[in-house]
Amino acid sequence: MNLYDYFVDEMEEGKFESFKHQHFFEEENGITIMKDKLQYETPFGIFGKLFDVLFLKRHLTSFLLERNKVLKEVSEMQY
Repeated sequence: MNLYDYFVDEMEEGKFESFKHQHFFEEENGITIMKDKLQYETPFGIFGKLFDVLFLKRHLTSFLLERNKVLKEVSEMQY
């Protein structure tokens, strides 16, 4: 973690062969921009790769886009 600029979630054990989710923060014209980088490997050899191509990649992309939308809405709320 680099306070205000970067943090990473990395799986130590779980269902994936590996899973690393990086968050990068930049300021542009007074607006905070967050960029995600997701790297993962599926287990189960060719079956895991096939599952990734057919379902998982699309699901994870959709999940991150929706989650980021919610994060944006919450972070912009006026209290």
